[in-house]
Amino acid sequence: MTVRWAINGLLLALVLVLVSLIQRDLSRGRTPPTLSDLIASDLLLIEIAREGEPAIQLGQSLQGWRLEAPMEADADPERIDRLLAILDTPVHRSIPQASAALDQLGLASPRIRLRLNTLELAFGGIDPISQYRYVASEGLIHLIDDRFYPLLIAPPLDYVSRRLLPRGFVPVFGRLAGVPLAADALDGLVEVVAERIEPLTGEPSGSPVELKSEDGTALRFLVSEDRRRWSRSLPVSTLQQGPKDGAAPPSSLLYVLATAPVLTENPSAIDPTPPAPEVPPSDRVLESAPFSEQTQDESEDPFAPPSDLEESNFDEPDPNAILPGDVELGRPPEVRLTPDGQAPADVRRRSQLRGEPDKAAPIGFGEDPFAPDPEYGEE
Repeated sequence: MTVRWAINGLLLALVLVLVSLIQRDLSRGRTPPTLSDLIASDLLLIEIAREGEPAIQLGQSLQGWRLEAPMEADADPERIDRLLAILDTPVHRSIPQASAALDQLGLASPRIRLRLNTLELAFGGIDPISQYRYVASEGLIHLIDDRFYPLLIAPPLDYVSRRLLPRGFVPVFGRLAGVPLAADALDGLVEVVAERIEPLTGEPSGSPVELKSEDGTALRFLVSEDRRRWSRSLPVSTLQQGPKDGAAPPSSLLYVLATAPVLTENPSAIDPTPPAPEVPPSDRVLESAPFSEQTQDESEDPFAPPSDLEESNFDEPDPNAILPGDVELGRPPEVRLTPDGQAPADVRRRSQLRGEPDKAAPIGFGEDPFAPDPEYGEE
């Protein structure tokens, strides 16, 4: 009996395994394929190109996603997760792009293109029957759920993080209108999340707030009287291509808070951050222009010696003066003598000047200046 029960148990286990494999194959056959095999965590670049609107470019680093164009700011992680869910969206039907009427599908000149690393997706119109969106990618046209189009046409401001302080910025010292803030007030600003973000229109106003991190990095805001509106300027993106990409991005943002933070002051607080490095005098740029009034007059001789030098510096040295021992002496004069110890006579013939036969010409007149010297003793 024991052997028979063991055999029955093995057969039952085998049947269960076969049933599970058949169910998995059936479920896999009924599940539609996804739009891409890319993994969201492996992406490093997201680019949204829209016709007539500024392009949106986001990059991922070790700290998270960051908006790189048309402005530079931390990106909203929830917004990014909703957009990257397009990778796993099911494809209901696919047709070859070469056999499709692109004009009728809105894909002849797509108004929106999404780039994920090297994968490019072009978005067209909507199927009138199933209400699916046409998406062209890698030679195929797919029909997917139309739930990502609102994310693609959203303004760049919707991708900015609503956190008041940038990611990784921990304030250790702060001032409100020049008065130091207490430590508990600085700690409360780290977790502040704005209710919404708006582009700042008009001239900014409010009390200045300066926050400094441990390495001395400063972050400046203008805070309204009720402490619920915080405005700050954004760094200009170097990736922005100019007016042809659409309207100019806002240069300042306004963070609207639901609850005003408590900004307790502590006048006795001391700034622990390092001071700003001073520029040495040798590295400072001269304030005067290279062609200012301090330059020489055009009528002056540019090769003349400076007027502040003494005239004695240009006097000839005394040949009889005693020289110190460490002075390098020049080459001694060269004197040629005959074998008898006498100086050789000048035997070069002197020609006569034309029209003045009785007057001898100067030595060397009419001779080849490059000819060799005559032999000693030659007459």
